[in-house]
Amino acid sequence: MTRLFRYLCLAALLAGGPWAEGVLAQAYPERPIKLVVPYTPGGQFDILARMVGERMGPILGRPVVVENKPGAGTMLGAEYVAKSKNDGYTLLYSGANMFAIAPHVYAKVPYQRSDFQTISLVSDLPMGLVVNASMVPARTLQEFIAYLKANPGKVNFGTSGQGGAQHLLCELVKDRAGVGMMHVPYKGTAPVIQDLVGARVSVACDGLLAYIPHAKAGTLRILAVSSAKRMEGIPDVPTFGESGLPEATVSSWGGIVAPAGTPQPVLEKLHAAIVAAASAPEVRQRIISDAAVPHTTTPAEFDAIIAADYERWGRLVRKLGLKLE
Repeated sequence: MTRLFRYLCLAALLAGGPWAEGVLAQAYPERPIKLVVPYTPGGQFDILARMVGERMGPILGRPVVVENKPGAGTMLGAEYVAKSKNDGYTLLYSGANMFAIAPHVYAKVPYQRSDFQTISLVSDLPMGLVVNASMVPARTLQEFIAYLKANPGKVNFGTSGQGGAQHLLCELVKDRAGVGMMHVPYKGTAPVIQDLVGARVSVACDGLLAYIPHAKAGTLRILAVSSAKRMEGIPDVPTFGESGLPEATVSSWGGIVAPAGTPQPVLEKLHAAIVAAASAPEVRQRIISDAAVPHTTTPAEFDAIIAADYERWGRLVRKLGLKLE
């Protein structure tokens, strides 16, 4: 950067106003951008965040570095970004859990929706009900519900954490069956799969990317998916709606947000980079093959999705009476 341009940036900072934002946006980014993923490495959110972040780097001219901060049902990473400087160098790969579910489930949430500015969705992430094929004989959702009724209290299910969309999906199936099914929470997807394949838990509700290879091998069986229509990557698996449980037509979407107050020109640069990265043909195909649905948005569209999901998940949480500390 030339000495003159540095002088202009300093003058912009001192002057403030729209002109200041414009000059600073021209300089942005001057260093690597951190994309915080509030999930463990290797899960579906982590894989998609890394894939999009890697392609954003060349567009922006600086690397986008993923940093995993799992814990507290995604609230740890969200709180970290909420308290970060709003200069465009710390972003959050967000999901439905932190904005649409956690405020209903947890007695105390360490951030507010107003702490963040939406940029764009990346994809919808339908979830599925997966069973260990050797432990659970059911091949359809209705057969599974019948199996639960015939074996009350004998079935356990694993999810990647308490109070998330995955947990609620299994709780919804459990509620419909009208019988007990014990929840075994894990710290991420990888240990859920390990214990499901190892027959230490018999059922899981989760995003499906890491489960599909085991299903194709016959070790696991996917009984239903939460998307509105069948997924391209696994077209033989019916939706929950087709299987008689339309209430389970839900998505654990993923998208990128920034701390509130991030300058508008910086947000516009980031939005263009995210949309370009997520819309590249090879990325779209990878998203589809990874059991997700490509879906970029404007910030306003993203806001509307959060608001609608906040109401939808809230109704379910109240029906189930689920509250966590």
